Amino acid sequence: MKPDLNTVPEFYRGYIECTNDTSLMEQFNQSTHQISIIMDSVSEETAAYSYLECKWSLKEIFLHIIDSERIFSYRALCLSRGEKQKLPSFDQDEYVMRSEASLRDVKSLKREFLSVRESTILMFSSFSKKQWQSKGIIGSYEFTVNILGHIIVGHLNHHVRIIKSRYI
Repeated sequence: MKPDLNTVPEFYRGYIECTNDTSLMEQFNQSTHQISIIMDSVSEETAAYSYLECKWSLKEIFLHIIDSERIFSYRALCLSRGEKQKLPSFDQDEYVMRSEASLRDVKSLKREFLSVRESTILMFSSFSKKQWQSKGIIGSYEFTVNILGHIIVGHLNHHVRIIKSRYI
């Protein structure tokens, strides 16, 4: 079920707004299909493109999506298992800067994304109702597994919208 925005830290509400009311598992599949079509349609030249000098290239966006999904999935795993320690935040710009995405080809990025996404889907589909509601602290904010799942989907949908409006 889509989380109540009042329970979501403000920075992440935009990602939740990029989700819909269908099941999260269905949304995982829909968003996988959307990004796969994009990745199949771009050339290496297009994937190296950035619409402004200070903005990420498509390859950097693709790898950012992969990195973020890994991080948010790990966080969901931790919360589902009752982790009591505060989990750290991460600096997305620093991760992208150090990603060396420009050295990758789009096919390898797509293979990696699909592998990560399959793992994410398998993990989230294994959670019990109780685990979906598990809570924990990440950075300075409280999250649930449900919120993290919706952030993963909404984050990808957010970037698909940017890619469609500014890159392709």
